[in-house]
Amino acid sequence: MSSRTVVEELFGYKVITLLGEGARSKLYAVKDRQSGATYALKHVIFEEGRDKDDRFLRQVETEWTALKELNHPAIRRGITLKRERPIVKMTEIALVLELIDSSTLEEAPPRRLRDYVRIFAEVAEGMAHMHEKGFVHADMKTGNIMMPEGRARSAHAKIIDLGQSCKTGTVKPRTQGSPGYMAPEQAAKEAIVEATDVYNFGCTMYRALTRDYAETVLVPGESKARAVEEVPATVPVAHRVHSVSGPLSDLVSECIRLSIGKRVASMQMVAQRLRAIESQVGDETL
Repeated sequence: MSSRTVVEELFGYKVITLLGEGARSKLYAVKDRQSGATYALKHVIFEEGRDKDDRFLRQVETEWTALKELNHPAIRRGITLKRERPIVKMTEIALVLELIDSSTLEEAPPRRLRDYVRIFAEVAEGMAHMHEKGFVHADMKTGNIMMPEGRARSAHAKIIDLGQSCKTGTVKPRTQGSPGYMAPEQAAKEAIVEATDVYNFGCTMYRALTRDYAETVLVPGESKARAVEEVPATVPVAHRVHSVSGPLSDLVSECIRLSIGKRVASMQMVAQRLRAIESQVGDETL
């Protein structure tokens, strides 16, 4: 389907507008014709002859599997999953999601350090909830956090895109993750665990605060991962951004330790430390 094709209806929902596009997906704002409620709809089509396999369909199913089990204000809600199965093979799938009027943390970072810390704390609490339910996100990055600038204090940051999420301890058959955020165990196709999310999230905080990437095994723009011993030390955030406090900089550094056993022990502990830092942060700007 061409990105220019006008779509008026999908799985019984009225299409309002195209919100964005991914590798094989399109995200629409849609309206339920019966209730009038508006949602986001992630739509993926398997195209015979173009797609080598149906992994993009399966990623949507994976996201729904996790979302059904999760209930936290910092995680985008899943509404329902729709499938199209002509005879045997599934060829089309749609995940209906909470509609969020927001830019991502990558696109529209806040100005005040206090807002950064509050967003980090909310995301960490949402990820701790995922871990309690037996799931890991496995692709946390600034582009997967939605947070409108100037939001009401009662609103929450939203974790999005659980297409690479999995049960804790899963060993994936292929390397998955994002350059600049990927943990060494992801590049090595080892078990994905809670500490993997801690690392991804540490890289996310580093990127948000410095607008640069931490030193990781897979550098953005490169296709081949470096060996762990080839990864140089990451310059601490406080050395890059002087308004960032020692405790926050130290926390980021402890999350992105290459050795899985030397990272902060849990996402719950990360969240607790962030809340303590939040209480000490003033109105500094970055």
